[in-house]
Amino acid sequence: MKKKFKYLLLLIFFTVSFNEAFSEKNNKLVIHGSYTFETYEGQENIAVYMSFFNNTDNDIEIESFSSKLSPRVEMHDIKITNDIAKMIMMKKVLVKKNSQLYLQPGGKHLMFFGIKKKLNDGESFDIKVHLKNGVTQNVKTMVLNKKLKSNYLN
Repeated sequence: MKKKFKYLLLLIFFTVSFNEAFSEKNNKLVIHGSYTFETYEGQENIAVYMSFFNNTDNDIEIESFSSKLSPRVEMHDIKITNDIAKMIMMKKVLVKKNSQLYLQPGGKHLMFFGIKKKLNDGESFDIKVHLKNGVTQNVKTMVLNKKLKSNYLN
C-alpha cells in the first residue's frame, strides 16, 4: 500500500508540473518531471532526465547545471555513427521560443560525474539550472526504483 501511495504522489507531482508547463499565464522557462534511477553501491555516474517548456517569445539559453550531489554536471546527446552510440557533450543548450526540449533515455540527458553517495528509491535532490540571462532555477529531482528503468528504455 505504501508503495502505491508513493507512486500516486509521483503521478500527482508530474500532473501538476505538466499543467503548469502549458499554462498560458506562464512567461518563463518551466522545468518539470526531473528523475533518475537509484544507484548501486560505488556507482559514481548517473543520467538525469527532465523536460523544458519555453512559453516565451524569446529563445532561452541554458549556460550550465550544478548540484551538491556532483562536482560536474554536463548535458549530453547521443550520436550514432556506424551503429555505435557515443555520448557527445552539448556546449550550448538552447530552448527555442514557444517550444519544448525533452531529456529522455536514449537521447539528450544530463550526466552527473563523481557522485559519492548511493541514491535510493524515493529520495530526491536538487539541480540548479543556470540561464544565460543570470536567472537560476532550482529543480527537484526524484530517484526512481531501478526496476522501472526497463519501462523507459523500450
